[in-house]
Amino acid sequence: MLDLRDCEIAFTGRLTTMTRDQAFSLAKVFGAKPQNWVTKQTDYLVVGLIETVLGEEPITKKLLTGTPTI
Repeated sequence: MLDLRDCEIAFTGRLTTMTRDQAFSLAKVFGAKPQNWVTKQTDYLVVGLIETVLGEEPITKKLLTGTPTI
């Protein structure tokens, strides 16, 4: 199991099982520090559903940062 204590995490994409506020609250329960954006201090990027147009690669700028993803 991944230890998220004191990890700074950000979210991208649509979360299908909870709201963004619920995800932030859950992250805090596990000791993480949720962020609204990716910074150099971000430890993990939680990736939800990323919708795209048919034929285009599903990508967001947050995925291009090289931050480890969950």
